[in-house]
Amino acid sequence: MIWNAIDNAHDSKAAYLLMRVLKELCSGVKIVLADGGYRGELIENVKTKFGYITQVHS
Repeated sequence: MIWNAIDNAHDSKAAYLLMRVLKELCSGVKIVLADGGYRGELIENVKTKFGYITQVHS
């Protein structure tokens, strides 16, 4: 699945919407590939709340 965040929402807020959708529709997802906007606390929160490992690629 490829998701392009909506322009009127900050990436950190749009990320949680994406993760929730992934959890509901694609329960087999283990690793999320993301751009440099997804780092730090956001990655840790996503791992804690949804169990996903986020790999950031530039």
